[in-house]
Amino acid sequence: MARFFLIIWLLAQPVTALADTVRLAVAANALPAAEALARAFTDETGEAVSIAHGATGKLYVQITRGAPFDIFLSADSARPERLMREGLGRASKPYALGRLVLVAPEGIDAHGAPADLLRGQRIALADPALAPYGAAAVETLDAWGLGLDGVQPLLAENVGQVAVWLSTGNADYGLLAASLLPDLQTRRDVTAIPVATDLHAPIAQDAVWLASAADTPVAARFWAWLDSETADAILADHGYDVPAR
Repeated sequence: MARFFLIIWLLAQPVTALADTVRLAVAANALPAAEALARAFTDETGEAVSIAHGATGKLYVQITRGAPFDIFLSADSARPERLMREGLGRASKPYALGRLVLVAPEGIDAHGAPADLLRGQRIALADPALAPYGAAAVETLDAWGLGLDGVQPLLAENVGQVAVWLSTGNADYGLLAASLLPDLQTRRDVTAIPVATDLHAPIAQDAVWLASAADTPVAARFWAWLDSETADAILADHGYDVPAR
């Protein structure tokens, strides 16, 4: 079973107030940004936000099985489009464009050819079958002339697990979401090399307001607030490109 970690802001609220809580399902790459969004929304409105996070593919399955979420912040656009086709979404829209970084040990020459740097090395990446950042990582390795056969891939369930492996030293190299790099850099000194966006398909991340969502005004307010300048600034601060509105 997928494991979800629940973060509830305003824990002092009584249980009855949870009816006025917007419930987010968040792709692993977007967790730090979602936490910041939740804090800002709560500061502005006084209303609570709960967050469950995991691999996009796992969250998609949970939603199709009736998991009680209001809004899904996906790591791709494919699952939101599928949810809309299946009648499980009220509305969808882009909220971020993701970026990849190559993480290497401190002191590595960041100007060297990635193929020379990585050939035969153990490299952590998200499982491409579950995580859009994993699919982008495989495309990047292909573009560098390596593919999975040219490295020793360590496949994580989601890109958040890649960050954990890098922070603990279980992996020295990794293809990581740029949004997770600042937290990693507080835990370990690394070399970070931006990945050119033309090496992989765009990591277009869409949000879905789910059809099963409780008809509470707070969900509608958060959905609209996600287009605000405040939300855009938070996403940009976390390493995303913000799509044109």
